[in-house]
Amino acid sequence: MRTVIVGNRKLARHLLRHTLAKGWNVVGAVVPDGKLASKQANFVPFSKLVSDTNCRLHETEDINSSETFEWLQELNPDLCLCGGWSQIIKPRVLNVPDRGFLGFHSSRLPEGRGGAPVNWNLIDGADEVWISLFYYEAGVDAGDVITQGSVPVTHRDDVATVFDALASKACQLLSSVRRRLETDSVSADPQTVSNATYRPRRQPQDGLIDWARDPDQQYDWVRAQTDPYPGAYTFYSGERLIVWECEPVEVPEANATPGEVIDVVPEAGIDVRTGGGTIRLTRVKPGESPSRWADRYAHNRGLSPGDKLGQQYAPDDWCYTGIRGPEHPTNFETNLTVGDRGELTVVSLAASEFELSVSVVLNDAVIFETTTTVSDAYRETVGYEPTEPGTHSVTVRFDNGDNRIDTRYLKVFVHE
Repeated sequence: MRTVIVGNRKLARHLLRHTLAKGWNVVGAVVPDGKLASKQANFVPFSKLVSDTNCRLHETEDINSSETFEWLQELNPDLCLCGGWSQIIKPRVLNVPDRGFLGFHSSRLPEGRGGAPVNWNLIDGADEVWISLFYYEAGVDAGDVITQGSVPVTHRDDVATVFDALASKACQLLSSVRRRLETDSVSADPQTVSNATYRPRRQPQDGLIDWARDPDQQYDWVRAQTDPYPGAYTFYSGERLIVWECEPVEVPEANATPGEVIDVVPEAGIDVRTGGGTIRLTRVKPGESPSRWADRYAHNRGLSPGDKLGQQYAPDDWCYTGIRGPEHPTNFETNLTVGDRGELTVVSLAASEFELSVSVVLNDAVIFETTTTVSDAYRETVGYEPTEPGTHSVTVRFDNGDNRIDTRYLKVFVHE
């Protein structure tokens, strides 16, 4: 069975290593090149794995390009196996392999379609994360599911350890269906729109810390976005401060506001008041400087009790745009019945005054438009009411004059 591994994430490298070690007939591997590779936080190169094999390596900035399509056609694969790709793969590429274009998604499909499923799960404090092997098709994570499995999440885990556990589980799942794939006798279960949910892609700026959240939420927020991702962050004295590691701590109640430093503990970290308790920052990265222990950072910067962290201390040119769930920031209303109304909250934060235009589009129809001056924080809850069953797209565009500064997407699944 002629197999091609496709991927721009670490999972794909594990799949390539596994299939080569287990004697699969791996004839090729497709990896990102140039800007596409540089933007992927969890990408690991394949070159060393294939250097002494018959596996051909193809680098591309666009998996849908004619060059990539023709390269795949020339290889004539029976199967393509994808460990993650940031671009929507078009039908003509998906249709190249005779036995299907398969991929993994780190959720219990049809729940949790969309971007950053592991990050979202950790943000929400999940104690278990699922992974699904399914057939790719034109929709977002919408194809028939072949098999699924899960891994536990404990307090000591972060996004990196969960990814490693999921990679091992993915290899196990692949081994369990190998014979059926080779004999072209795979059975798969179709996904149902009635159970589908969606989580939007995350961007580096989405890691902004809200100090009003409780310590456990802060801990989940940080460990969900730590290395190899850009990290959760705050600001101090006009400089971005990434928080790589933290932990909730029990300390005597202090008369402090969220984001206020209440102690710097030598050989331990920086204790910061947060909603309902205290979080200890243990490892941080200031600006473009190297990472360091938080207490050493505090000593070097002269940070002491009474100093404050937060968006209000960002550089004057800093601004943020994004979307939230209407009631809870991470819970988006993406599964509706016909006649239901969903909502999302449009958010913008700024360190200094700037003009912002916002438009919200449901499929091809504009359902909300406004232009406002953002001087601190702007929030607007917008409703959407798809009238037909199926998959619908909500697009939120943010502009500053003639400059597009951000675009966010949400998929909404509507059933009878």
